[in-house]
Amino acid sequence: MLLKLKLFGLLAVLAALCWSDVTAEFYSSVHAMSKVFRYEQQMLQHMQKFIADNESKLDFLRARLDEFERERSQAEQSGVTYFESPLNKYLLSKRLTLDWEHIANLMAAATGAKPLSRLQRLRQREDMPNPRELEGAIDGLLRLQYIYRLQTKHVAAGILDGVSYGTQLNAQHCLDIAEQAARDEHLQLAHAWLLEANRRLLDKDRAKLLPVILEQLVKLKARLSQSESRGMNNTLEMLKNIEPGSESPLDNWEELNQVQKQIEELTANPVDEHAPLPEDLTKLSDFELYRHTCNGHIRPTPSELRQLRCGYMTETHPFLLLAPLKVEELSHDPLLVLFHDVIYQSEIDTLMRLAKNKIHRATVTGHNSSVVSNARTSQFTFLPKTRHKVLRTIDQRVADMTDLHLEYAEDHQLANYGIGGHYAQHMDWFYPITFETKQVSNPEMGNRIGTVLFYLSDVEQGGATAFPALKQLLRPKKYAAAFWYNLHASGVGDARTMHGACPIIVGSKWVLNRWIREFVQSDRRPCYQWDDSKLTLSQVLELTGSQLE
Repeated sequence: MLLKLKLFGLLAVLAALCWSDVTAEFYSSVHAMSKVFRYEQQMLQHMQKFIADNESKLDFLRARLDEFERERSQAEQSGVTYFESPLNKYLLSKRLTLDWEHIANLMAAATGAKPLSRLQRLRQREDMPNPRELEGAIDGLLRLQYIYRLQTKHVAAGILDGVSYGTQLNAQHCLDIAEQAARDEHLQLAHAWLLEANRRLLDKDRAKLLPVILEQLVKLKARLSQSESRGMNNTLEMLKNIEPGSESPLDNWEELNQVQKQIEELTANPVDEHAPLPEDLTKLSDFELYRHTCNGHIRPTPSELRQLRCGYMTETHPFLLLAPLKVEELSHDPLLVLFHDVIYQSEIDTLMRLAKNKIHRATVTGHNSSVVSNARTSQFTFLPKTRHKVLRTIDQRVADMTDLHLEYAEDHQLANYGIGGHYAQHMDWFYPITFETKQVSNPEMGNRIGTVLFYLSDVEQGGATAFPALKQLLRPKKYAAAFWYNLHASGVGDARTMHGACPIIVGSKWVLNRWIREFVQSDRRPCYQWDDSKLTLSQVLELTGSQLE
């Protein structure tokens, strides 16, 4: 049931999102979505009150209508003699004056004005979603489909990466997704969604949607291949003759059959939803490397895994002799390890309380400032360690885990990922330009020597952390934390640590970032006698060995 509710948050948003124009954003965080989902319960209550008020009004009017019709029927049956009675004269006069005046006033009255006003005020809250959220929700869905290579027919049937959630999309939903996919240049996916819209058409929607589907297919085919655009102008001309907005499935029946034949002709040559999997990984862009690490195409070979070990770590602090840390090696060069069971539920609860009502849309480093970007769809907040003793306790544990000083670490960053929430490939270390443009806070603390990423929740599907160069995919495991060096020992940024947060398919992902600066770390991670950003230890040994020979 819980999983269905989470999927509902993704698919129901696509179905009907018509909100007032406000600045809130909720699709980038499951936490924010759950908050506005509670508002909908209040809106439903206001709607129920509005209906109840109007039903009472209609029931009263129906009763008066029956009463007046009975009296009029009696008068018609009696004929002129009906008016000989002074009582009947009185009743008719009363009906035509006071009674009908009351009826007219009641019909004109804005029944349900109070619940309607309350509902409108609720919709106008700053933290309520706006029409832009629909685009964000569809973007998230298309991102999931593109990165994980999901089939359109499965997504429309509520099957995400092999798991069925029982939520179906109708033809209009599929058409909306197709139109946005075309705008975003996902032409192959747009084609697939148009075909799915055609497959899901009901008879009552044919006259309204079929011409639209064909028109979109014609334009899309022309963009996909100029060679397939012959005769499409005639098809578009035919569409102009079909009456727009027709509601009846019988209207223009012959024309609609023509439209259906045109669609069959246009789709005779199938278009692959996804490009074939690449064989040569050296020719891929950084994003494609990130994408294919997320979908599992890029993975370590058995020989690459053979040298990696799991064990207990005790070296960095005497206390660890009593309570060693469970650590799993994922890469030796550069170093990437995963610590297990290094944060407690009570600490996570405290973090959530500290961040309540404080998270906002995450940003990335731009050319001259931090900006909101579709490359990072999440929400976050920063917590200074002075805010609570739990934050300082976590820092002491991080120092034990990494053997680095935490005095000059950045503030704790707590983040939550929403619909298709992700953070595309990036480096945690700062490029020189960011120092030059003064975008780095406290630049005297230097660059980010290392990162510790705590996983505060499990995720049902998706949401892994991808390291393409290391061929590693870290799936979120609650209470675990990943650690890696961002810099070579020489202080140069290590491009091999490029990583990204893969999109959430289903679930809510909470993480805590600890970015550690390089200031006063020379006694903990000293430089080598060579520039390790240019030569590895094995290369140095090979060179020195050949010189000795």
